[in-house]
Amino acid sequence: MARLARALLLAAVTFCLVAPSASAAPTNLGKTLGHLWTKVLETPTPDNPFGGGGPQCVVLGGKIVAPFVGGGGGSVTCTVKAGTRIFIAGWTTECSTFERNGTTEAELRACAVGADAGVTATVTINGEPVPLSSVETGLLTIHLPQDNIFGLKGAERNGLSVAHGFVYLTDPLTPGTYIIEGHVVFPDGSTADFTTTIIVQ
Repeated sequence: MARLARALLLAAVTFCLVAPSASAAPTNLGKTLGHLWTKVLETPTPDNPFGGGGPQCVVLGGKIVAPFVGGGGGSVTCTVKAGTRIFIAGWTTECSTFERNGTTEAELRACAVGADAGVTATVTINGEPVPLSSVETGLLTIHLPQDNIFGLKGAERNGLSVAHGFVYLTDPLTPGTYIIEGHVVFPDGSTADFTTTIIVQ
């Protein structure tokens, strides 16, 4: 399977639909991105967004939800409880030993960062822009399930991964419905557009 790249389109909103300033963002965004990719890679094929699962709302724990939309465009609706934080990744790329992108952390990191070079991503909520930060994960240790998206068996199911992304984590959300639109421009001039609906109850 080729290098996995996914646009993750999520919602960010605060009082009066104004996104918090970038300075208000937590410092562990790279760690949260790592949690997302670990969960996605370790999900069995039938439920995996790269397999038969399709766009979905990935629950990361700690009242954080990350809607996951395919890189070719698409939409997803997530219904969450008040107080949930939404993890935004306007675009993210993962490189791993499973895909033979490298064998060391340095090689995997260079792959992920290099793949996103020249990519620009923007996300809006009801027309209001959301500030995205460029972050990298630490070195992720992944144990694939038996039925995995790479079709690997035995000891080959143990591997390493590093991801890069343009991300944001919202403050806890208040009840309401939020329409999020994302636009990604790639170095060759091609684009991808995404829509996510977040329903907060």
